[in-house]
This record gives sequence, structure tokens and C-alpha cells, in this order.
Amino acid sequence: MIKCINIIALIGFLGFSANAQAHGGRLNSGGCHNDTKAGTYHCHRSSTKFINNSAPSNSYNRDNWKSDSSASSISNSVLGWYTGINGRPTDVDHVVALKDAYLSGGKDWSPSQKRAFANDPLNLVAAVPYVNRTLKNDYVPLKFINRLQNSHYAFANGKCVEYVGLYVQVKKKYGLSFIHNNISKAKFMCQ
Repeated sequence: MIKCINIIALIGFLGFSANAQAHGGRLNSGGCHNDTKAGTYHCHRSSTKFINNSAPSNSYNRDNWKSDSSASSISNSVLGWYTGINGRPTDVDHVVALKDAYLSGGKDWSPSQKRAFANDPLNLVAAVPYVNRTLKNDYVPLKFINRLQNSHYAFANGKCVEYVGLYVQVKKKYGLSFIHNNISKAKFMCQ
């Protein structure tokens, strides 16, 4: 009986390990990342809630926003908007991150409203990949400003204040809440 249980456990373990595939990539604060080779966005950390695509979900899912950065006129830019640094290649970054929009009022938007927001040129800037993916990610302005100022990168002259102003402009355009933002403190941090 014990031998039978051990064999079943071994088969289960081998089946589990055969499905696990390691790959590189930095994780965001939620333990997720874009796997550019596979063309997917997925999560790794056990504390992260995974989305079951077969059932309706109220959880944030980046894929629901249909962002098409390659269609943006800035997709071929080589200059990072925040830093003024040549970042060949650059990312197309959402000034108001999609997750931030979701959490501040976009959760209940229709698919077409989410798509319009994700592809609005007002909300898109070119960014050095490390600045976009690691320092800014889906953070609100105060946290992004703090992280950038404590890194070896810096805002280009005047861009910190311009960024906060653009962030506010985009949020107002779409009627998004500022409940998790401290805009006055973010502006102060820009000085």
C-alpha cells in the first residue's frame, strides 16, 4: 500500500514538473510580466491571483485593454520621454498605467472604452525600458518619482512637473479617481 502511494506521488510530481517551464524576465510588483518570446502576460508569485480565462472575472487583466503599442507613432522613438536619454530601443509607456486606470474607475468600462484609453496618444510616451518596466511600472506618480530619483536615472529638465501635469490631464479626461494619488506631494517631489 505504501509503495502504491509513493508511486502515485512520484507520477504526480513528475507530471507537475513537466509542466513548469523556466524563462527569464523581470517581474512587476504583482509578480507578473510580459513574456515577449511567448507573447503573453502572466504571473509567477503564489500570492498573485491568477485569472481563469474560462470564467468571468472582476480582476485586472492587461489583455482586456487591447493595447497596440506597435501602432503608436512613438513606437520607433529612441529618446526616453521621462529622462531625455537615448534608449534604443524604447518602450511605449502609458503615463496613467492601465492597472492604475482600472483601479481608479476603469474597471467597469466597456471593452471599447478600455481599448480607446490604452491607445490614446495623449497617454502614450516613449520610455527607456528599465525606467518603464522597473521604475515606473504601474505605480502612481509619487512612487514613480521617488523610485526614479533614487536610481541612477533622473528626469530630463522640467519633465517631472510635465509628467505630473500630463498624468492629471489624462485622469481628468477619462473621469478617473485620484483617491490613491497625492498629486500635491508628487509636484513637491519634482522640485
